Amino acid sequence: MTIVFQPAVDPSHYEAMFQIGALTVHPALLRPADDGVFVRRPRPDRAGQRPAARYEVARGRWGLIPLFAGSRDYPATYEARVETAATERDFYQPWKRGHRCVVLADALFRRAESDSRVVRVARTDASPLALAGLWNAWRSPEGQCVESFALLTLPSEEQPGERRIVFLRDGWIDDWLNCPVEEAAACLRPYDLHKLARTEVDALPQFHVFERSAAAV
Repeated sequence: MTIVFQPAVDPSHYEAMFQIGALTVHPALLRPADDGVFVRRPRPDRAGQRPAARYEVARGRWGLIPLFAGSRDYPATYEARVETAATERDFYQPWKRGHRCVVLADALFRRAESDSRVVRVARTDASPLALAGLWNAWRSPEGQCVESFALLTLPSEEQPGERRIVFLRDGWIDDWLNCPVEEAAACLRPYDLHKLARTEVDALPQFHVFERSAAAV
């Protein structure tokens, strides 16, 4: 089963971590190709909108659309391997340009050893997971700017042959978003497993449709 995640819904997390206010995120499960929110440094072409802001929230498709894509339905770019993102055709440009982002999630869900069950992964202290990602802005043939993102993965320490989304350590979030490109990979390390709570559940929870207030950029 493809990994899905539950976006962080408490606006205080965005305020405390990124000084971003007036954000409303309704609970939902995000699946590949769904629209979600991510945090990044302000785009240079929009810096004048909030000149003092260090970060902004953007909304985009989970599934990065490369600059060369012919349509927004470009497939299979939900995840980028840390080992190859800097050279892989689909992710090379966002990596080189420093288009790094963070996705806050209350929980992540993945397949359990039994295909009939799923595992809920969350932090033991109830703080949101900070998922490391890359973002891109693609111009459609009609001239529309379409934002999108991919999540970065590392080999799983628990299950050889599997991969896991990169969870950023609290002290490295600012570094990930601001460091020079040549230092970015150093932020992408395996997370401390003892800080994660993993619970098997029978099925994915049900939520209302995801929405976002107009106050989020």
